Amino acid sequence: MKKFYHLLIVLLGLFAMTTTNLLAQNTSGRAYVGYAMFDSQIWEYDGLSLDRNAKVGCAIVLTREMLEPYIGGTIVSLRAGWDTSTQTGKYDGFVRNTFNGENLSTGSGTVSYNYSSSYPGWNNITMTDYQIPDDVEQLVVGFTTTLKKDVCAIPILNPRGIENSCFLWVEGDNDEQGNPIWRDMHNEKDQYGNKHGMLPIILGIKDTQGTFNYIPTITLLTHNGVITTKETNDCLIRLRNDGSQNITSMNVTWRQGDEKWTSNNVTANILIGRTSNPFLIPMWCFHSGDLEMSITKINGNDLPNPQVHKMNVIGVPREVDEAYIRRPLVEYYESENSYMSARYYDEIVAPSLKGKLDDMTLVCQHLDDQFMTGEDDATVLALRLCDNDSSQVSIPCMTIDRAMATDNISYQISSTSNPMFSVLYEPYASETLNASLTHPTFLNVEVSGKVQDDGTTLQVTVGGDIANGVMPEGEQPRLTVYLMERNVDTDSQIFWTEKEKEEYTGHYTHANVIREILTDAEGDVINAEGEISAMYSTELISDWNYANLYLVAFVHRDGSRGGKFMHVFNSCEGKITFPTGIEKIKDGDYEAMRNEVFDLSGRRVSHSLQKGLYIKNRKKVVVR
Repeated sequence: MKKFYHLLIVLLGLFAMTTTNLLAQNTSGRAYVGYAMFDSQIWEYDGLSLDRNAKVGCAIVLTREMLEPYIGGTIVSLRAGWDTSTQTGKYDGFVRNTFNGENLSTGSGTVSYNYSSSYPGWNNITMTDYQIPDDVEQLVVGFTTTLKKDVCAIPILNPRGIENSCFLWVEGDNDEQGNPIWRDMHNEKDQYGNKHGMLPIILGIKDTQGTFNYIPTITLLTHNGVITTKETNDCLIRLRNDGSQNITSMNVTWRQGDEKWTSNNVTANILIGRTSNPFLIPMWCFHSGDLEMSITKINGNDLPNPQVHKMNVIGVPREVDEAYIRRPLVEYYESENSYMSARYYDEIVAPSLKGKLDDMTLVCQHLDDQFMTGEDDATVLALRLCDNDSSQVSIPCMTIDRAMATDNISYQISSTSNPMFSVLYEPYASETLNASLTHPTFLNVEVSGKVQDDGTTLQVTVGGDIANGVMPEGEQPRLTVYLMERNVDTDSQIFWTEKEKEEYTGHYTHANVIREILTDAEGDVINAEGEISAMYSTELISDWNYANLYLVAFVHRDGSRGGKFMHVFNSCEGKITFPTGIEKIKDGDYEAMRNEVFDLSGRRVSHSLQKGLYIKNRKKVVVR
């Protein structure tokens, strides 16, 4: 095998439902079982390529857990992908108990890449009937075909590294008995260092006994994390219809202990074997803590063993939320290693946030460049938000409250569990930010700073309060405080690939830069209720423009449950005051006054100095 190529998966739109009476029992329905989504796009020239003409085998393993809902059903077809118009091939499909075992079901057919919006790149092969027995442990499902040299005909789909989803055999790779050796490829890496994807192979099973009409499989379930108790909230969901009947509606039940709430007849419209686009369902909670969600009915029919999904929420009573004013935290991530980084704020961020800055806190996180903090804390944070999956970190990008704003369904249409936005253009910016303002909160935080008489020591005071009984039992929130500077000019860019190299790419002004993280990089633990009170002290650096310094503070979850559970509950900005006189120096006066001398009261003095302590160029000077 010579190489593998990436494959982009594009979710297709939902298809209109037919006028068939879908509520009637229909034993001719068919389900498709496998790891791939058969409605995924297959692109030409992406996939498996050989350095010689050879026969190959491709297979997946369907486990007992996957097959159990379909026991008693009859295998009737095999759906497999072909992604090139350069070669037309022949598939010999098989279903076995083991890789080199006897065939339980077979089929063959000529396959080609025929693009259509319904089944792009997919081919359907009729298989001999085989009824899945009660004692089934696994089924090996696959095909053999012949590939031409350098023609990428068999695609490898994302996501990557799924167990049992990618087994390959190439002619000549046999054991001493002449049996094909099947290699498990899901953990092996391609030439780019990425794990291989899964093979586009799906088994078609006919519901001959009417036993698996409705099997909704949840492939995405995400929410805002901080929601209002005993009121309808929004939750983003994506479903795959693994049953033998089309889905038109469903009932969703939320449960906490003995309390439950059900939303009836939620419109779904998902065809057999298809995966829906993300859509919103009503969400409900009674208090903070663990919450269970299940789909309890499909098309008005009870599901005997509904799948239960557990999540953790912060539930805020309406009367608590009304006692506080919410200020979202918007963070944008950039690096001077990115060609867009220097223009990102001017061209994307600033226009989208115009007129909204008074209602939000804006912070720029610099990844691995000259403005990074600590041991590149922003990179660590970005990876944590994506659960350490570096492939999900795209720079530049944005987050709002370090969580997803699911209210804006049009913006989240291609959403994953990744809370980072790659862009935030209008009108999505207004919609998403306005939605974030409506999320409830249960605390307020405020911050202020004062430069001491020496002119270089900054004392920071944080205050606020947290409502009682909202945080889940045993969990404590975290407080993070940043010392920020506005409008930092630079005419050099230091890149992460060559740390000592400065390459001139233009003169830029960074709208806000984190000069210092005054708390722990992951936030300081504070009490879960009552008063917020903390103090910090730091030394100011002479290269900073004191007139442009300010403070940012916010309270958030610790993210121990995963990246999208690092919700920011509330944030604030705070001013810094200086000793009398010093704060009156205007932003543009600094260069002209670098050599001026002031006493500790901020009064300008002559250069013929008496013994004492003075301030010059924002540094403390002792005259003896």
